[in-house]
Amino acid sequence: MIVASDIMTKAGVQLLDEDHIRWPLAELAGWINEGVQAIVLAKPSASCTTVALPLQKGTRQILPDAIDDKATLQLVGINRNLKGAAEPREGGRAIRTAARALLDAQEPNWHDPSYVPFRREVRQVIYDENVPTEFYVYPGNDGTGLVEAAVSTLPPPVAPAPDADPDALASWLAPVGLADPYSGPLLDYVLSRCHQKDDTAADGVKAQSHYQLFAAALGIKVQSEGTSNPNRRR
Repeated sequence: MIVASDIMTKAGVQLLDEDHIRWPLAELAGWINEGVQAIVLAKPSASCTTVALPLQKGTRQILPDAIDDKATLQLVGINRNLKGAAEPREGGRAIRTAARALLDAQEPNWHDPSYVPFRREVRQVIYDENVPTEFYVYPGNDGTGLVEAAVSTLPPPVAPAPDADPDALASWLAPVGLADPYSGPLLDYVLSRCHQKDDTAADGVKAQSHYQLFAAALGIKVQSEGTSNPNRRR
């Protein structure tokens, strides 16, 4: 897991500002938090977890606003029914992703329990990319169902330790919420933002160069959302 102070140290070396005078640690922390958001939005799997998700009664399901104090961004996939939430999770029937148009054509009244009775077990899931924190289940759930969901979340922003000096590097030992392979792109994002600073040290060329490295590492120029879309056929 990447630690904020490591990114700050590397940024200070690259910026020739190892004492963090021109770019204070608090400023670097702001760019780190912004960079983490950019990475997770471009690649939701960068901060993804599986959870035992209780279902609501009906076909429409809504993800919780937060999971383990991390804001929920989008659904990545629904894997299987669960028999219980306790670890290790005991799985049930596998769940397939269905196309809404096909299901609507074959069973137009599938939202109505008088036509398709609600059940505990889910057989298919329907996802709309335009509403990333919602999904539908077929058949509609009776309110007792439990599924295993892969969910993308946004790590909480890094902050100095309580009652610590924000100008001391040792105060920024908090993890940023991303795995080590993302340290390079995150550093490039921070450097890009630093070089954009309205200051005598600003360097538009370096800022653009670092952003291009950041974008290339994440594949922003391709449709990265497609890699995490539950409707994508693998």
